[in-house]
Amino acid sequence: MKLIWLALYAVSVVAVLVATTFSVPDIYVVAKPLLMISLLLYFIAASQGYPGWRKFVGFALVFSWAGDVFLMQDGMFAAGLVSFLIAHIFYIITYQKTGARQAAFRPWNLAGFAAAGAAIIWVLYPGLGEMLVPVVIYMLVLLTMGVRAHQRKGATSAASFRLVAAGALLFVLSDCLIAINKFAFEVPAERLLVMSTYMAAQFLIVQGLLRHEKYSA
Repeated sequence: MKLIWLALYAVSVVAVLVATTFSVPDIYVVAKPLLMISLLLYFIAASQGYPGWRKFVGFALVFSWAGDVFLMQDGMFAAGLVSFLIAHIFYIITYQKTGARQAAFRPWNLAGFAAAGAAIIWVLYPGLGEMLVPVVIYMLVLLTMGVRAHQRKGATSAASFRLVAAGALLFVLSDCLIAINKFAFEVPAERLLVMSTYMAAQFLIVQGLLRHEKYSA
């Protein structure tokens, strides 16, 4: 079954890219919600027998799905923000349970993400207004997700580390593009860039976590 769900994810990705590129909203509203549903079903099918941490991946994908749906609707940005914030928290928990907790602390990971976060907030600040506190909180959680993904090095397989770390970076980039476009200035081809990086991010994270199994207790 996992190949069926993987194929459905691939079809959904192509449909979203086509709908975004050629402005076909009828395809977009159907394909976008299918992304996380199909990826979740793929993860469940591919991870049978995995330890308990897999439920946190499932929660992350469910809340990502909710965020996708909310962000498709006018006036639901805050709900989408909260949904993705919760998804990032579940990914942080997953990373903790798949190597980050056991790995040696690497201060340059924290410094790099902190510098990037400070730069983004500096760009966004003039346009945030009453959204300053929610966005700063979200940014802190998002960057923590990135830091913990990179903290897994040496405590999981090389493939698992590389895939999850790359996915986390793309997730940070995708979310920052959304914020810049909404609060700072218009990003050319914003939706295409956001969806491309987001879909790749989720896929890489899931694939990376699937490669951690043999390191689990």
